[in-house]
Amino acid sequence: MEKTNKENDIIRKEVNYDSKNMPNAKILISALQHIGYENTVAICDIIDNSIDADSTRIQVFIEEDNEKQLRIIIADNGTGMEYEVLDEALKLGSNSEHSESADLGKFGMGLSTAGLSLANRTTVLTKEINTPFLLKSVTDVDVIKESNDFVKYIGNANQAEEIFFKDIVNNDTGTVIIFEKCSGITNKNTKQFANKLVKEMARIYRKYMNRITFEVNGEKVIPYDPLMLDEEEGFKSEIFSDEDYDVKWKDSKTGEIKTGIVHVKLVLLQAYNEEFQKNRDINMKNQGFSVLRNNREIAFGFVPKDWFNKHPNFNRVRGELSFASELDEPMGVNFTKNGIDMVDSIDNSLRNDLLPQMRAMSNQTKKTAKISEEEINSHKEAEKVINNKSKLLITPVVKKEKRDINKVKEEIKPREQNNKENLQERERKPKKTQDTSANVEFRTAKNGRLASIFEAWQEGKKIIIEWNTEHPFYDRFVIENKDNQHLVTSVDFLIYSLATAQIQAMGDDEDKAIMVENIISTMSTNMRALLS
Repeated sequence: MEKTNKENDIIRKEVNYDSKNMPNAKILISALQHIGYENTVAICDIIDNSIDADSTRIQVFIEEDNEKQLRIIIADNGTGMEYEVLDEALKLGSNSEHSESADLGKFGMGLSTAGLSLANRTTVLTKEINTPFLLKSVTDVDVIKESNDFVKYIGNANQAEEIFFKDIVNNDTGTVIIFEKCSGITNKNTKQFANKLVKEMARIYRKYMNRITFEVNGEKVIPYDPLMLDEEEGFKSEIFSDEDYDVKWKDSKTGEIKTGIVHVKLVLLQAYNEEFQKNRDINMKNQGFSVLRNNREIAFGFVPKDWFNKHPNFNRVRGELSFASELDEPMGVNFTKNGIDMVDSIDNSLRNDLLPQMRAMSNQTKKTAKISEEEINSHKEAEKVINNKSKLLITPVVKKEKRDINKVKEEIKPREQNNKENLQERERKPKKTQDTSANVEFRTAKNGRLASIFEAWQEGKKIIIEWNTEHPFYDRFVIENKDNQHLVTSVDFLIYSLATAQIQAMGDDEDKAIMVENIISTMSTNMRALLS
């Protein structure tokens, strides 16, 4: 029998929520160990706590213990923790106080979840100015699983630990975190792991390095600006725009219209040779924005969904998008602080303001080559053969977005027009349907003698290959052999095969994509030297 609203209200009022519903510790702890933290992201999440503790020196050590097991130590000379704060620190969802506008940590999950993703055993040594003793707390996944309960040790450190603390911190206050039994580390090579961490920290904390010293295995980390505004004269980037943008969104809980500011800096990198680009990671993977939350980078190479497809013309276009933590919800920051997912109102507003500028910058890097009709037709034969044999070829997969059918139906309902006050989240316009009859198109451009032999990208199912007419390879194998159609077509086939391998790698794995890109770069450099 269907209940009336009044009867349902009565039933709800009669319910007493007085039975505890504790999770199964053994199962939950195993799940949390695989929550999806990348190793360097997890370490940086813990470093955030050291910055919030007003540290002026933060040290990271990646080493092997006496049993050749990987061990990670993070030490700072910050304010340290008193007993009650330490007791909270290793809890899931700790109740420590945070400054909404200044702190990097916020969600109370950093040390516990990040630590679990790295190691089975976490030891914290800490001393606060008003605490006479060095405090110690230990959690061990193996113990939690065995007891099937969330247990830890907390108390005073022993004499050996006090000596170790004073030696590494060299300050009256501070915190040392030791991760042992590091089962979650994907790269067991300590040198490679440390090098990757240095590279990430140099970029992520670049805005803090004027007041905090960061060290990895005793070496000072030097700040790296991906916008390359600190380069020497002649290599420095050109600032295209540097502005505050007012944004609005509807609060998901109250429905209130809120406002905030997102600061965006757009720069155009200088034109560099291939070796410099490779060393500085100027490539398609890193196109887009460096996203900063409270001056701490939480994403790099970020392109908002549906703004544009990554394309060689955007390699020299970079941006810096900054906001305060008060905008965490509308900017879509999760507790790992590793990327954003903006609400539509902010996304659309920024896109309308920024995308035209970025396209204008991209156009500055592009020099369309003027070639004869005969030369254009020389590539048509390759297009024809490739398109006819497309079913026999290995081609990159076109990834299609999975959409909620109910959401799709909702999106096509009529919307009120010109209602600026209501600020409904606007739908994104679908992309134009690609020409599915062709699988490849050859183009030409004057990209400079020092650029690669070719650039390649994907538009829908179609692969675009852009020959660089200023590279000597094009002159030797295309221009000089324009009467030998068979040879020109064969060279087109070679470049097409390299291009498909590159695009395939970009969709499969970032490291693989960089490797293929380096192969093409090396090939272009050597061919330039050999043919000159």
